[in-house]
Amino acid sequence: MGVISPVPERYRAGDVVIVRRGKYAGRHFAVVGNDSGRILIANGAEYKAAKPKKKNVIHLQQTHYYLEDVAGRVAGGKPLDNGWLMQKISHVLENSGTSCRQEDETA
Repeated sequence: MGVISPVPERYRAGDVVIVRRGKYAGRHFAVVGNDSGRILIANGAEYKAAKPKKKNVIHLQQTHYYLEDVAGRVAGGKPLDNGWLMQKISHVLENSGTSCRQEDETA
């Protein structure tokens, strides 16, 4: 028996994911589609929207963030602008309210 890999259908266009393996491990990307069992990701900087990176699903970590604007453009067949995509991803991350730093309890 082998390990059953995650089903690519659970990733939908507009989902924000974190790359777990590879050169850009730890960076956030947006899902822009899927292709033969792999997920297509882009963030506008490292991987442009016109030529997204094919990533194996086991190398991605799903987040609870969803970019409805990106999903709408992908579904409508409209092109994604790289600057716009970078702005959407950074806006979600800035407004997430999560931080790796702990605040000083004495303050």
